[in-house]
Amino acid sequence: MEHSGANSEHLTPGHRAGVSGDGRRLADPQFPADDGTADPLVQQLLASVGAGEVPALSAARALRDWRLLATVVAVLDGVDDSGADKDSHMAVVSVVNEAGEKAMLAFSGADSLTTWNAEGRPVPALGRELARAALDDGASALALDIAGPHPVVLEGPALSALADLLDLNHVSGLVHAALAPLTADGWVEVSVVDSRAQDVGVDVLVVVTGVQGGHPDGRLIEDLARQAARTLMARNDIQRMVPGGLGVTIGT
Repeated sequence: MEHSGANSEHLTPGHRAGVSGDGRRLADPQFPADDGTADPLVQQLLASVGAGEVPALSAARALRDWRLLATVVAVLDGVDDSGADKDSHMAVVSVVNEAGEKAMLAFSGADSLTTWNAEGRPVPALGRELARAALDDGASALALDIAGPHPVVLEGPALSALADLLDLNHVSGLVHAALAPLTADGWVEVSVVDSRAQDVGVDVLVVVTGVQGGHPDGRLIEDLARQAARTLMARNDIQRMVPGGLGVTIGT
């Protein structure tokens, strides 16, 4: 369904304005004192992504806990016999390209939202909440500040990383199973650590520790860690479960 109030001249080429999320509720407002002003750090981050200075995946991790704005608009459900509006509902706005791929819109602040469409109603939510709503609605991307000042599209692994749906227990089980040939003889131990709260650039760290220094066959702990990394990098199922990145480090 198209939203006739959308300002289509601000849409990226090949997209049309649309609405999605019929009957859907985003998280209840968590920011009662929020005046809609864009955080300068968020805009700086988006500018860095647009300039190619920061990878989209890194930006997605950083935006999980930042307040962003979705936008909802009134959608007419029907008219009465006289042609007057009868029923309407509020719906989350998305854009759809010519291939039918949908992107949910999000904004860093009220100014960038009104630049796109002055009729849009802002709905504040954390970045991870908007990404989850986008995925639930079948969108393949989250389009940030589509009318500027720094438009950025998060899609694929970046959108999944922003949604932050890490199942650490499942990942841990898969990692231990994958590295069982390395740990079976008892010379190496492996632990899986949630590193999202650490500034290490990945969401999960696999810590490889030599129980008695090196291995009897002459391999050093560095060799064993590299072997673990190669094994895990070859496991696409594990990589998909950790879109925010998985790293291997040596324990002490």
